[in-house]
Amino acid sequence: MGHHLPAERGPGTPPGTGEDGTGVARLPVSNAIAAVIIAVAALLGAVAVLLLMPGTLEALGTAVTISGSGFTLAARIAVPR
Repeated sequence: MGHHLPAERGPGTPPGTGEDGTGVARLPVSNAIAAVIIAVAALLGAVAVLLLMPGTLEALGTAVTISGSGFTLAARIAVPR
């Protein structure tokens, strides 16, 4: 007698959807793929700067800036608000 059909539960969120604190929030797959592509591109850009730029200290600063910006952008894309 305790069994109810899903239509009889009434309005609200279905159980196990994550809003009640018991479920796990899932990232959209397209956002995760885009974030990985951006992070890899930032790393490749940083390595290219290190290999091609003549000044070692300037190249290091530029490579850190490029990789930091790329990872920041990837994190903003990957984590939904």
